[in-house]
Amino acid sequence: MKKLGMYGMLVGLVNGVWLLGLPLSAFSTVGWETGDMVLDFGLNLESGESTVLVDKVAVGEPFFVELTWNLNAQNCLLHIQTSTGGDGVPTTTPVVDDGLFNGVVSHAVFQQVDELVVTAQEGQRCEIRPSLDEFLVVARAPRAPVASEKGWADAPIGAVVVLFRATTFYLPHEVTIMPGQKVMWIYADGAQEPHSVTSGGCRVNDCSGGGKQFNSGLNVNKPGQRFEHVFKHPGTFPYHCDLHLGSMQGTVIVKEALSIP
Repeated sequence: MKKLGMYGMLVGLVNGVWLLGLPLSAFSTVGWETGDMVLDFGLNLESGESTVLVDKVAVGEPFFVELTWNLNAQNCLLHIQTSTGGDGVPTTTPVVDDGLFNGVVSHAVFQQVDELVVTAQEGQRCEIRPSLDEFLVVARAPRAPVASEKGWADAPIGAVVVLFRATTFYLPHEVTIMPGQKVMWIYADGAQEPHSVTSGGCRVNDCSGGGKQFNSGLNVNKPGQRFEHVFKHPGTFPYHCDLHLGSMQGTVIVKEALSIP
């Protein structure tokens, strides 16, 4: 069984492997908490092979974990191990989506975890493929949403947008919802870049005057963190990231509510 080390934030590293020709020490961990992990490429397991992502040996004690992921569920099996009772016999529990994000992105939370493991299904290969927008976010502290207004928690989710890595972009770029629904932006950036979700359209790199309707600030910068905004009225709402004007622009389209005769 392979084991991935935990050094602030890792991007799918097996011990001794370099990324993009750079050693692990070349990747800054500013703004990240010990135990956070974003796997958005580099995970490649053959049939039946397992990898320990984090365990209590590395952490020092049983730990809380919040998981956010988009993987091929038929190929990649996630499970946690806990020791319950006085006999210390380990108990293995499959990780199942709790439905927090309406299944658009999977989510689960566990307490008192001894070990978090990913395994390739027998006869299948488990790998993370950026071309299919696959990722796994591991946060060892609860990721409270960065809320834009009071009352957002009760609004239904109309769409989920992932703040993704590589050239930095929102995925999908455009979403369509109904009035009264909210859009949820989830941070899954293995490149360690902070982002914002700021209302307002841009002309090339000129986004002046933005942020009047909603603005997360540059606070969306930890694995699994999320920003939410309720759109109450129909219209077209462009938005952008204040740090990545050229590559991070998106649009929320709010349709007119259907009238009932």
